[in-house]
Amino acid sequence: MNVLGCAAAFVAMLLVYIASPNQRLLSRPAGRVARIVAADFAVLALGAWIAGETTLPGIFSTLTALMLGAVALPYLCWWLRPAGERKSR
Repeated sequence: MNVLGCAAAFVAMLLVYIASPNQRLLSRPAGRVARIVAADFAVLALGAWIAGETTLPGIFSTLTALMLGAVALPYLCWWLRPAGERKSR
């Protein structure tokens, strides 16, 4: 369940990232549907972590995985596609 929780949290942060206006993966940001699906994945991550652990450690593990994804994704996108290669809008 912990692996499912981590995977769901990272997918949630990926969807939040591609829905933001400053993202570098797509030519234009994803819409509101990506944010709604991201919230669903975050709830799935919370449920998976709580099922794998108990309530309080599950909540903190979910928040930690979400924060790790939120910090790591912009750097990963910068590494894959530097700012000099980005097309102007």
